[in-house]
Amino acid sequence: MYQTIKNFLDEVYTVETIPELETLLRQVLEHYGIHHFICTNIYGLDCLADRKPMFGMWDTKWVNHFINNSYYLEDAVAQHCNGLEDDGRPYYWTELIANKDLSKIQYKIFGEAWDADLREGLVIPLRVSDDELAMVSMAGKNFKQNSEVRGILHTVSMQAHRKAREILLRDHGKQLMPDLLGFVPHPEMKRLTPTELNILKFLAEDKTPTDIAVITGVSIHTVNHHSANIKRKLEVKSLYGAIGKAIRYGLFH
Repeated sequence: MYQTIKNFLDEVYTVETIPELETLLRQVLEHYGIHHFICTNIYGLDCLADRKPMFGMWDTKWVNHFINNSYYLEDAVAQHCNGLEDDGRPYYWTELIANKDLSKIQYKIFGEAWDADLREGLVIPLRVSDDELAMVSMAGKNFKQNSEVRGILHTVSMQAHRKAREILLRDHGKQLMPDLLGFVPHPEMKRLTPTELNILKFLAEDKTPTDIAVITGVSIHTVNHHSANIKRKLEVKSLYGAIGKAIRYGLFH
């Protein structure tokens, strides 16, 4: 095991692409029963929805469920990272649950993660600047708490994040991180008509159906009809979920 870690620390400086980095990191994490890991960049700490993945190997079904239900708006993991004044000490999910007064929805999120076989997770906050934070989160069905493992994974994550940032800045120029890691709109979003997209933008601005009807000069019935089509096309249960997808894929600028 220690040889695998040594190999990672020796080789991480030589990788040239994000996929190479992910492959190298996977060799370490799988030894600890970790099958889901993601490093996200949070730019502008008062806007927790503005998250961009830098690298990872994640459970797509769980991530889609997390996004479609707009769970990122209530995510206790990111909120706790945001409250730290520096890099902070890595913490396990169970420590966060035990030491924080969580809301019902936050408990629900952890419960559903458990059901998705993400039984325990470790979060490693990495502050880059006053308004830029990286967060490495990893989880797995058989992942166990261990102080030595915590230290090892902290070191490995720091090196992986440093290398990922170097690669992304190299490939995308010296731009701000949101642009550097921006998404191309997901194919699902292209299914919306210009009218539907316009209504979704108004909804994201907290406009009511009545407001939108007045602004666009149509009936409330028409607005509600378009709203129903938006939910159906994006396969979400609520308009909050639709707004979440739009934010996630960079439709709102």
